[in-house]
Amino acid sequence: MKTLKFIAKIILAALPAIALVAFTALCPMGYMDEEYPAWHLKKETASGRAYNGESFDTVILGDSGAMSALIPELIGDSCVNMATGGATPIEMYFFFSEYLENHAAPSAAVIMFAPFHYWHIDNYSTRTQYFRAIGVSDMIRLQSDAKACGALSVHTDGWVTDEISARLYLPNRYLPAINAARFTGRCSENEKRYNDLVASRGWGSFGTQDGCWDESYETSYEDMEIDGDAKLITLYMQKLLRLCNDNGIHVVLLQPAVNDATFEKLNEHYYGSYRNYIKQLSTAADDMEYETELKAYDGKYFSDTSHLTREGAEKFTKEAAGIIK
Repeated sequence: MKTLKFIAKIILAALPAIALVAFTALCPMGYMDEEYPAWHLKKETASGRAYNGESFDTVILGDSGAMSALIPELIGDSCVNMATGGATPIEMYFFFSEYLENHAAPSAAVIMFAPFHYWHIDNYSTRTQYFRAIGVSDMIRLQSDAKACGALSVHTDGWVTDEISARLYLPNRYLPAINAARFTGRCSENEKRYNDLVASRGWGSFGTQDGCWDESYETSYEDMEIDGDAKLITLYMQKLLRLCNDNGIHVVLLQPAVNDATFEKLNEHYYGSYRNYIKQLSTAADDMEYETELKAYDGKYFSDTSHLTREGAEKFTKEAAGIIK
């Protein structure tokens, strides 16, 4: 009897923690930040749970620049934007691999990243890991590749603990966000964001300005880094291009737009290194069109230093549509 009472006390004491973990797992829209709805939708698109499992003729892959610059409805009736804020070729490889497992292969894949996302990983912990965007088996494979490349932004000393905390929805990872949201304070905002993204087939805006003439962070770089993170990104970019090649998918590798101030202040060595890098990538797929030059737009088309307004996105998409088609 004493043993049973002791066990009962332990269970009662653990109930609040169990309830918190259950809430964390079941109600992410209630407390996650504004980036979560997009990541959730793109994962739902990959798995076939979004859009009734519809297969699209054109799939857009990339980061926030691609997500905000390419409007599916202006490209065609069968186009979806799977680009996601903060993503690199790593996440897009896993997302698109899952998409191909659950859908017919598209005719074309449009790929676009900001230059720095070809060598810099800035959101693995706060986005990829935090949102559990990659399955367990894929995560183990990624960690093995990250270790081999020496990618310290992914394969950190505490990665096992961090992954377990995220996979088990433990309070040490999510309680600060839950407290900030007062449990469900972000629910209506996140659900609206999700529904808007569904209606636009994945297109979403970033930034709030009606024009931006300031220089972007790209002007601060003097060269592309060749460290472990860059090696890992290049490995997965090559994997992504080979994946398209193996599935008979036409690849269109676009370059983003920057405002005039940014374009004029780009370091010549950095920009030259970047263009050479893109040329080298072009050898990874047989059926591929690619650009090496960034587009320069007037600042009136930008909502911040890196993203286009709706008007800017319409301009960019109409220009890109001719290349894609």
